[in-house]
Amino acid sequence: MPDLVYSAHTGSHPVLVTDEGDLRCLRFGTGERQSCIDRRFPWVLQLAYTRWMMTALLLPQNPQRLLLFGLGGGAMVHFLLHHLPEARLDVVEREGLVIDLARRFFALPQTPALHLHHSEASAFLEETDTFAYQVVLVDIFAPGAMAAPVVDPAFHRALLDRLDPDGVLAVNLWSGDKARYDQALAALQEASGGQLLQMPVSRRSNVIVLAFPGAIPRAAIKRAQKSGPLHQKRYQLDFPRYLKRLRRTNRFPFLARLLP
Repeated sequence: MPDLVYSAHTGSHPVLVTDEGDLRCLRFGTGERQSCIDRRFPWVLQLAYTRWMMTALLLPQNPQRLLLFGLGGGAMVHFLLHHLPEARLDVVEREGLVIDLARRFFALPQTPALHLHHSEASAFLEETDTFAYQVVLVDIFAPGAMAAPVVDPAFHRALLDRLDPDGVLAVNLWSGDKARYDQALAALQEASGGQLLQMPVSRRSNVIVLAFPGAIPRAAIKRAQKSGPLHQKRYQLDFPRYLKRLRRTNRFPFLARLLP
């Protein structure tokens, strides 16, 4: 049983901080772990879907401008700032309590590279005139469900409009709720004009969707395949495995050629 470190309530749902040995986790009261870090090595991603989501880093060349929706315990923030110390990282989180807990209990880095925005996801896009990003990551959940913006085509279209031409949008979907998952996938299909790839996470209910502002970038995928072993060593992630899943899941003939 995990040890309870702290509990509070956002006004809409409970938030728990728990420890299991060196593993510290954030939970929203449903039993599911929303975010986890190893307190000794916080930059090492602990949850499978977060590792698979980093496939997005392979597609733009030298990503230096990143946007993340959903702070959680800051696991992806630790990873990105550790491996891309020169990058600018904007993070949008709607719950002030979550921001406070990430700072108090998850050693959220204090660095000029991190720009933290306390805002609703859609409001951030409406109110903030930011530059184009190379990578946008979306990982926003309510207790036991994907958050409302994830099923809104206009939200995804606005994100795609914030990308560089060679940028990528990576969205973490949860297939455990089939109806809402289908809604979210349809929203991404509509927003991207079908220019997307799906990547189900092995032995999990997560599906990572990569969507693009233009056509699926064949040259970038080929480059990712060639550099996979190099990036595997750099990031300590099994990118060749993730790319193989990408090829097997998406039945585009060109993927069989690009990812042999």
